[in-house]
Order: sequence, then structure tokens, then C-alpha cells
Amino acid sequence: MNTTWNKTNLTLIMMDANDQKVRFSYSNIVEKPSDDQITKFAAVLEKLTNLTFLSAAIATTDNKTQVA
Repeated sequence: MNTTWNKTNLTLIMMDANDQKVRFSYSNIVEKPSDDQITKFAAVLEKLTNLTFLSAAIATTDNKTQVA
């Protein structure tokens, strides 16, 4: 089977001052974001939103085609 990258989604879970979780979802990001890229992006969101970063999840969608 051949695998072709289709898209990658990133979900960041943040915490507000009242200990409520806030979810940020981003679609169609780069194919394979590094841990460093995700951490730096979360740090920017922390500064912009005054929320605290808790966790991140990545979901990648690939197309699989059979080789003849």
C-alpha cells in the first residue's frame, strides 16, 4: 500500500483561571509538527489568551492506495 498524507489536525487543551478546560482546534496544519513547534505555538496562545497550556493531540489523515 502507498500512503499519501492528506491533513493533520491539532487540538490544544488549555485551562482558564476558573480551572475550566478550553479547547482550541486547528485543521490542515503542517504534515509532521515537531514537539518543539507545538510547544512554541502553545506558548504564543498562552500569552494571547492568558490561559495555561495542558496538553496537545495530533490527528493525521492519510489516503492509502493499493499498489498494482
